[in-house]
Amino acid sequence: MDSLIALYPGQGSQKPKMALDLYDASKQVRHLFTLASEVSGLDLYQLLADGSEEDLKQTKATQLAVTLASRSAYLRLRELGFSFTAHSGFSLGELSAYAGGGLLDDETLFTLVAKRAALMDEEARKIEETQGKLGMAAIIGLDYATVEQALREAQIPGVYASNDNSATQVVIAGLQESISKGKEVLQAKGARRVIPLRVSGPFHTPFMEGATEPFSAFLETLKFKDPHSLVISSVDGTVIRSAQEAKEHLAMQLAKPVRWTEAMKHLASISQEEHAQVAEVGFGTVLSGLWKNSNAAIPCRNLGSEDAIWAYRKEMES
Repeated sequence: MDSLIALYPGQGSQKPKMALDLYDASKQVRHLFTLASEVSGLDLYQLLADGSEEDLKQTKATQLAVTLASRSAYLRLRELGFSFTAHSGFSLGELSAYAGGGLLDDETLFTLVAKRAALMDEEARKIEETQGKLGMAAIIGLDYATVEQALREAQIPGVYASNDNSATQVVIAGLQESISKGKEVLQAKGARRVIPLRVSGPFHTPFMEGATEPFSAFLETLKFKDPHSLVISSVDGTVIRSAQEAKEHLAMQLAKPVRWTEAMKHLASISQEEHAQVAEVGFGTVLSGLWKNSNAAIPCRNLGSEDAIWAYRKEMES
């Protein structure tokens, strides 16, 4: 079977009951659920089995659940004989990419995700209490440079271009009131749609700078290893070459934009050079859709469910 380039989704891809099919199929995945629940102090099986979409929307729950779904898919793929050439993750997914690349073990991964989520949630709550309601919205039909310039020229306080998703999709984040003003400006610039996102904070903007220092200090208490396979960061699209570089990028990404377009360009080049297939390793098709919009020569398919993994395995063996 061809080796895979793994793309790990971020916050917003969550859905009740995701990864439960992998739990039923794999003893390794069941052990992972137990470990993640013990580390986080949250019963993640119960959350996914019985929780509502609103329950999963809360940052503390979302980040753990999305990471668990991605890591479960990775373990199941490895269990069924797949190997990996490279790893990259969108925002939160960067942590799963580091685990896939051998930079950290599962206990460290979920310890880190729980702390990251708590700090981001705390910072968002502080801002909301003092400045007003927060949010994020996807801008369809414009590129990152256009959105960034339009917001800068309009001088709207409290809204930023936070995610460079693709050549035609950018996310803005900040105060809801400012997002509404930004929506009008960007529609005038040619945005086709503005879609509110299922997240609860102005992530990857200067609003999160208050969480960066304590998160950086926490990272220094954890044991990382140098990567054993290629890892591409979504902070700037570059290769992570050491444990220290990984920690620096993780701290930076809280308040820095996600540069996924740059990461995809790098990954598309690797996929052609290595003749590797590209897969979204986690629940949903968000990254598969962004990859398709990038017009890469090699397609990306979702391998986040038991049925999808088996169908692909059979296809590769035929």
